[in-house]
This record gives sequence, structure tokens and C-alpha cells, in this order.
Amino acid sequence: MVYQFRATIPESKVFYRVYEIKSDMTLFRFNAFITDNLGFSPDQMVMFEGYDEKGTLCSEYGLFDMGDGAMDTITFEKVLERGETELHYVFDLRNDRYIRLIYEGETSYLPMRAYPALVEEKGQNPDQFRVRIEEEPVVPKLHPDHGFDKFAALDDELDDLDDDEDEEDGDDKMFDDGEGEELYDESEGTE
Repeated sequence: MVYQFRATIPESKVFYRVYEIKSDMTLFRFNAFITDNLGFSPDQMVMFEGYDEKGTLCSEYGLFDMGDGAMDTITFEKVLERGETELHYVFDLRNDRYIRLIYEGETSYLPMRAYPALVEEKGQNPDQFRVRIEEEPVVPKLHPDHGFDKFAALDDELDDLDDDEDEEDGDDKMFDDGEGEELYDESEGTE
């Protein structure tokens, strides 16, 4: 028996893949296939989460048995027998990034086709190591005297640095008389 699953990513409106998978294929073998298909690094920790039709998390399948079975012992047939019609292939555990695999039904077995098979695709492969973009953009803190001109504070700081270098390089020494007045010591350098 061959199942058809549609893969989408919540962070992309364009990306999708349609896979045909034999019912007796383990999640572990499919992990190897999808890792190769999407160009992911094979040495990263991954897991599958099984969801029912209501969107309730039912099972977690990892490289090691976490109570619901290990990926190398669970087949797609067992997943569907448990009523899990949606799998999340979590490829970035730290940032909780995943590919949603939704069961679309059974399809005909084609003897000349190698399974699993990628039968449809759209969009670029996701970057496995990209940090997820937060919903609210981070706005840089600006100097209060410069309003919304984010470069004005930087320009002022650069001007101050240039002024400091000019003072050090010049023959005249500058002093502050304590009242904000700048005084020059012209005696230095004269005999």
C-alpha cells in the first residue's frame, strides 16, 4: 500500500512537497530520505510528532523511544492505525521548526517507481540552520536627541572621534577653563 503525504512549512506560504510513501516504511528511513531530499545535515537531532484529526498531539517519535516508540520501529501504517493523520517532522528542536506532513490518502503502487518518491514540489528548500524570524521586528534604540535619524548619532560619534584625533595631532593643546570655554596653550612649542 502507498500513502500520499503533503509537506508544508508554517513559516512559508510557497513551499510544499508531495511524497508517496510505502506503508511499511519506518519513520527512521523516511527521515534519511527527507534529509537527503531537502539538503539537511544528517547529524542533527530530529523527531516526529503525531497529531490526530483534531490537532491534538498524540505521540512523539525520536531516535530513542520516548514512550511512543522509536523512529526505527514505527511505520507509516502504525501511525495511521493510531489515528495520527498529521506528522510534524521537527528538524530544528531548539527553535521548534518543523515540516507538517498531512495524510492525503492512498495512491496506486507503480512497480517502476522507487519509494519514497517526491511527486510534486514548489518553493525552495528551507534553511535548516536559519534562526526563526520573530513576529515583532526588533527596533534599534536611537539617541533621544536625534529623533528617528538612526545614522545621526553614529555620525556625531565619528565626528567626535575625528575632533579628538585633530586635537592630539595639533601643536596647540586645548584646555577647558571649567566654564565650558576652551582655552589654547600657545606657549607649548615656542621657546
